[in-house]
Amino acid sequence: MDSANKFLITKYMSHMLPIASEELKLWNTKQLLVRLRKLRALQDFHDHNDWDKEEVRVALILQEDGKAIFFKESEIWQNAFRDVKAVLATREHVPRGSKAKRQQVAWEKKHR
Repeated sequence: MDSANKFLITKYMSHMLPIASEELKLWNTKQLLVRLRKLRALQDFHDHNDWDKEEVRVALILQEDGKAIFFKESEIWQNAFRDVKAVLATREHVPRGSKAKRQQVAWEKKHR
């Protein structure tokens, strides 16, 4: 299968690109949290989805080659998840505060 056909098949399939942990260290916290959310949203297993056999085959080939992340069951997903969590662990955590306080601040902004 040529790369154009692989692109057409994977264009509409949920996936992510692998990123080196050194590059993740340069990202801001918001970008890291978005990546974490998207990693969590990927398919769990290659045999538990609504893709046809050809799509799964291409996804597994790309994932084994380290070119894309499709399934949580893979080692590449586990490494990507671990890398994001490790970088986030070095960042300052700002607690959200109580729900009542957030509502009060929102009300005050609305009624200035």
